[in-house]
Amino acid sequence: MKTCKNEKEAWEIQETYKDKPHGWIQWKGTEVCMDVTCKCGEQFHIDAGFAYAVKCPYCGTLYMCNGHIQMIECEEITHSCIETERLEERWS
Repeated sequence: MKTCKNEKEAWEIQETYKDKPHGWIQWKGTEVCMDVTCKCGEQFHIDAGFAYAVKCPYCGTLYMCNGHIQMIECEEITHSCIETERLEERWS
């Protein structure tokens, strides 16, 4: 488990998945629906916008929400899948 003193330090120690497939969440006023499991073992639910950080309602632990998400390669997907254009096509 990673721990830090403040958000700046959290930013510096977050998993960035450098040289690994990953995504980056850009909070743009969108809402998130998130189930959280705390280090104390309790679970809680969040429905909020701009969830940069969360606080456990049971023990008070503060967490920075890492914007990086892990991308897991699959041979097939059974749920809806977003397809997008290449960045060079988007900006040309």
